[in-house]
Amino acid sequence: MFIKPQKNDKIEIDVSEWNDDVKAYIKPLNGFERLTFNDFFVSFYNKENDPDDRFDAGFRAALLTLVDESDRPLLTETDRNAVRAGSFVPFFRLFNIVLSQYGDASKPLETLKKS
Repeated sequence: MFIKPQKNDKIEIDVSEWNDDVKAYIKPLNGFERLTFNDFFVSFYNKENDPDDRFDAGFRAALLTLVDESDRPLLTETDRNAVRAGSFVPFFRLFNIVLSQYGDASKPLETLKKS
């Protein structure tokens, strides 16, 4: 069987709350990354989770998906404390953009987000 290669269409995302000078993109997610992202999504929006766990889920999602213009990861583990001290708005933006790109597959997650 021939498996079509994945498109490499990055989506630009505004992370100006973290850095005005950096262009950031959300890379396309393969199936495994999408499953992982879904877990991060649920943990991030679950208000019963410990705040540290919620931050970690958002940070892990950003590590997984954000790249620069050359497709290099935008963040590393060394950025954890700086991101934690900054705005969480890019996390919300990230989740909204990724969910909007996956159509019907994200509907159950959007339902969780609203509750």
